[in-house]
Amino acid sequence: MWIKPNVSFDAELECLELLIASESVLLWENHDLAYTPEQPWGCYTEFGKIHDSEVDRYTYQSDYLLDKYQVNGDLWSRDVFEDRYQAARTNGRFRAAYAVDGWLCTHAGVSPGVADIIPPEIISSGASSIADWLDEEFQREFRIPVNKANNGRQPRLGLGPLFQIHRCRFGDDPFGGIFWFDPIGEMTDPSPLVGKQIYGYTPVPYPEIGEYWVNLNAFEEDGIWVFDTQENRLIEISSGENIPVGVPA
Repeated sequence: MWIKPNVSFDAELECLELLIASESVLLWENHDLAYTPEQPWGCYTEFGKIHDSEVDRYTYQSDYLLDKYQVNGDLWSRDVFEDRYQAARTNGRFRAAYAVDGWLCTHAGVSPGVADIIPPEIISSGASSIADWLDEEFQREFRIPVNKANNGRQPRLGLGPLFQIHRCRFGDDPFGGIFWFDPIGEMTDPSPLVGKQIYGYTPVPYPEIGEYWVNLNAFEEDGIWVFDTQENRLIEISSGENIPVGVPA
């Protein structure tokens, strides 16, 4: 959940709630995971404390937020985001990876380093098996402490290859995991071992199409793009512009 400048807290929250209420499969990304109690990388919100006059608005229908307020004596915007993600987690709305029509979908893509840790028999079984393996590995790594508890607080969780951050993204790791892999910064394409991939973490002016991958993180103001996996077409959803691309069927 990346917060654009000049977007209000209410607008950001409304967008999140629309996504959660939809029938879409939702993929975890680094900013989403920052608003879970595990907080693998801390918190990114640009919004601060909820004004006292607004507290009732958020605690009225949420026992989670009411408890937060009663324990801490105040309420913060990150608490509200955390509450929404908690509800979505209980009904299984989020996945670390998902396969559709033979395409493997993750937030940042599968780097060569991550592909090397996937068992060969899983890779040979195809995109669905790879997605299931990545999702199970994510659940395992998400229970591993990043650091020890301090000042009576719970330790942050989420440690392993899938959570790694490369040096180009100010991390200390030799490659980025599926939430932080940056092909441009790491100067390597997504791994061909896992087959066709769709991802969207590394920002580009216009959707990028490789021989076996699609990067949808286009930051131009005049386009919001999706990729039709059945027709191999880029679709700009506001205008309906439809562009066939030369990736494997």
